[in-house]
Amino acid sequence: MKRLTKSLAIGTIGLFALSGCASGSGSDSGDEFPAQDIRLTVPWAAGGSGDLTARTIAPLLERELGVEVIVENRPGANGSVAYNWLKDQKPDGYNLSMMGVEVATLQFQDYDIDPANYEPIGQGLSGPGAIAVPVDSPFKTLEDLIEAAKASPGDITYSSPGVGSVWDSPAQGLQELAGITLTSVPFDGSAPAVAAVAAGDADFSIDAIGTQKTQVDAGKLRYLAMLTDERDPKNPDVPTAKESGIDLTNASWVGIMAPAGTPAETVQRLSEAMGKAVEDPEYRTVIENSNLVPTFKDSDEMKSFLEAEADRYGPWIALAQGK
Repeated sequence: MKRLTKSLAIGTIGLFALSGCASGSGSDSGDEFPAQDIRLTVPWAAGGSGDLTARTIAPLLERELGVEVIVENRPGANGSVAYNWLKDQKPDGYNLSMMGVEVATLQFQDYDIDPANYEPIGQGLSGPGAIAVPVDSPFKTLEDLIEAAKASPGDITYSSPGVGSVWDSPAQGLQELAGITLTSVPFDGSAPAVAAVAAGDADFSIDAIGTQKTQVDAGKLRYLAMLTDERDPKNPDVPTAKESGIDLTNASWVGIMAPAGTPAETVQRLSEAMGKAVEDPEYRTVIENSNLVPTFKDSDEMKSFLEAEADRYGPWIALAQGK
């Protein structure tokens, strides 16, 4: 894939050069937006789905907008490092950030993150979830797992990538919906959490289908249930949780946002460009090959979506916190 973004690695996390050397902002010079390079910050370390999205969509945005889109990783503290940085930037459309569900959920934890400080541009992908167990697990169905958890409250363990995270939260939902008590085994992120289940250090994993796929393909994990409305086309033999009587769905997602106060016409221009990029065959191929789903919601749709995500995750996080 042709790479159009300019990158300058610093350290081990690939920070990129700021675009401050460009001429004055479009809003200052009176030029039509965009009139200078755009900086797209990634709140996570290189290698994950958010980073992949940024580096795949950046050259396509360049094609649509006619300016360079410079990708910069700014990881730390569940994304709050980048989110706090973004809210203090000038709301002119030249400083953007990738965003995930944390924008809606960190407000329920010990983070000073308020969704009102941001203007969503759009969604770029969805990562549907699944429940997976070690390949030799005695649980052949989700019903088996629930029955065992009811028989021995607290004995069944799940690997957690962090309290309040997009994949710990549905574990709270499972407990509530099934009337069971599970024990969390915490890890620092999804990759080690999934690997731990493959190694037999926890009874099951709730995570993105794509994140678990490597271990499934290696014969170390098998999917027990999909957290989707319908069966996954790539795994048609795996039932959904709904088919097992548990009305639980969940998916990670990645989008782009700007600081609150960004002019409506600038948001619209960026959202339109993002929509075209998400529909581009080049983007769709990369995302689909990563076992993710290219998904676009525009700025207005994302505002409603963020509110719905906060309403959905808030009670789950409260359960995890024992409230």
